[in-house]
Amino acid sequence: MTVFHHDAATPAFLAQFVEAARFSFRRYQLMVGDYYGIRWMPNYWMDHQPPPEGGLINKQGPIADLLPELRDLSRDEHPFPFEYVRQYDTMFIQPAVYLESMLREFRIAGGTVLVREMHDLREVLDLPHTVVINCTGLGAKALFNDPELTPIKGQLTFLLPQPEVEYATILPDGLYMFPRHDGILLGGTHENGTWDLQPDRAAEARIMKAHAECFQGMRNALSRSRF
Repeated sequence: MTVFHHDAATPAFLAQFVEAARFSFRRYQLMVGDYYGIRWMPNYWMDHQPPPEGGLINKQGPIADLLPELRDLSRDEHPFPFEYVRQYDTMFIQPAVYLESMLREFRIAGGTVLVREMHDLREVLDLPHTVVINCTGLGAKALFNDPELTPIKGQLTFLLPQPEVEYATILPDGLYMFPRHDGILLGGTHENGTWDLQPDRAAEARIMKAHAECFQGMRNALSRSRF
C-alpha cells in the first residue's frame, strides 16, 4: 500500500507524518478491544526481490519502534512462496465496528447527524460551526472549485469472512490481504485520474489470480513441511 510517495515528501512533511503516527499509535493503543474493533495482528510483507532500502517498514526507519516483532524471516520460518518475507505487528481497525462506536459516542456526547447537499464554498462558510472537516471525496473538486484535485481510484475485492485467518499479507505490485469480521479484503488498484466508479472486472480477476497463486503456493509448502 502507498501511504505517500517518498520521492515527493519534504522533510517538513515527513516530520509531521512521524508525529501523527506516534500520536495515533498512543491513542489507538488505549482502544484495543472488541468495543472499538481494534486489534493487534501480524503482517507479512513478501517479494521475490529484497526489501527496498529506506522507507517506513525497516529497523532504521523513523517509526520502527511502533512495529513490534519487526524482522526478516529465513526461508524455513515461513510457508509463503516468496524468497523474502518481512514480519511486523500493527494495529488493525474493523471499520464497521469502529465507525458504529464513534457515531454512538458522538451522539451520546450530544452530537447530531444532519444530511444535506452542499453546492459551493459559500454554503460551507455559512455554516455556524467554527471547525469544518472536508471529507467530501470526489465532490470536493466542485465544492471548493479546486482544479488541482485528482481522483485516485482504488478497487477492493471481498471474500466471505474466515475467522481462522489472523494475519495480513502484502504482496508485490501493490496487492494485499486484510482479514476483517465482515469479510476478507483483497486489494488493490491505484489508478490516478480515474473518475469512473464502475468496478473493473479485469482488475478484479488480476487481484484474485495473484492471491490465489500465493495461497496455493502456501498450501503446497504446508503439505510438504511441518509449518
